[in-house]
Amino acid sequence: MLKKWRLGLGGGILAAILAVLLALFLDPRLLRFTPDGEPDTGGPPIRIGHIAPLTGDAAIWGVWEREGIDLAVDEINAAGGVAGRRVSVLNEDDQGSPSAAVSALKNLISARGVRAVIGGTLSGTTLAMAPIAMENQIVLISPSAQSPKIAAAGDFIFRLFVPTNQEGAFLADLAIRSGAKSAAILYINNDYGVGLRDAVTTTLTGRITIIVSEAYGTDTRDFRTQIQKAVGTTRPDVLFLLGYQADVATILKQLAEMDIKIQAYASNSFEGEETVKIAGSAADGVIYDYPVLLSTEQADRVRAAFRNRYGRDMNVYNGVGYDAVMVLAQGMKDAKAATGQLYGTALRNALRSLRNFPGVTGPITFGTSTDVINRPLEVRTYRDGRFEKLN
Repeated sequence: MLKKWRLGLGGGILAAILAVLLALFLDPRLLRFTPDGEPDTGGPPIRIGHIAPLTGDAAIWGVWEREGIDLAVDEINAAGGVAGRRVSVLNEDDQGSPSAAVSALKNLISARGVRAVIGGTLSGTTLAMAPIAMENQIVLISPSAQSPKIAAAGDFIFRLFVPTNQEGAFLADLAIRSGAKSAAILYINNDYGVGLRDAVTTTLTGRITIIVSEAYGTDTRDFRTQIQKAVGTTRPDVLFLLGYQADVATILKQLAEMDIKIQAYASNSFEGEETVKIAGSAADGVIYDYPVLLSTEQADRVRAAFRNRYGRDMNVYNGVGYDAVMVLAQGMKDAKAATGQLYGTALRNALRSLRNFPGVTGPITFGTSTDVINRPLEVRTYRDGRFEKLN
């Protein structure tokens, strides 16, 4: 009888051990370890959404952002995560479509449990998502959308990039200082292009005569009609090209084919491989603005890590993707310390309290409108096969 009891006890202990091992196998969260080898008891990963064009005409900017995001996430997790929890990013491709961006945001909130989102890349997608983010108290931080309307989209909507009203004024002032007397404007007919057009027009008024201001659709591929209206007969001193890489590059190519030579000014989106691929030497001499990438010990370290990972230099869109993750991570840490909460109003308030956070794109402080303040610009040009600073 005693022997039988002992066997029964041993079998029970064995069964209990097997049950624990089975639970560990079925729940991988219980097997998570921090980088130093200690078990991570902080809970499941923190999920951050990323909604951007990863395919389609605007994909280059979404992909660039994602590269910076991935680098930042790996660095955060290697350092122990946020509040003892790993960070994971769920990417959604909006293809540059406002309606697709809204659907992606709703899915991330309702089906994936996401409470903080990086996006959108474009002004139209950001503005479309803003009411949904506000309704659900989801922090939405745009790395690169530029419409001035975003500043009034709500107090859960943050932005890291210089808005078009500041960029357009800067660009117009370059033409004024060049001594130009007349100008034409070609702009893409969306929130981005209209914002730039308005800022350029306001700054030029009374100083440079605007002969023509002509819009083109987002799906336009042949610009010869718009070119003829803008510069074909009037031949102003300068031409402002306010659009995306593919359309601006195509306009430059068609200008060359029409044998029209004119000094062109473009916005920051001009810089990139697609411009060179489409326009070739027709891009030579274009003057454009670009956010300054400051050289600091922190920024230089991140750029070196980026170069080692991707085999090329970090650009500003990689940089704002990286900074968006780092800013959210710091905000979550501050929110947790202050309130015990990671999301919602606690995260919003923590982000609004950030002062001179050391971003790779420069110190980050959000103003009263939740726009990042003090984003300096520099003058650049394309020549001899290179994009370079213009002194």
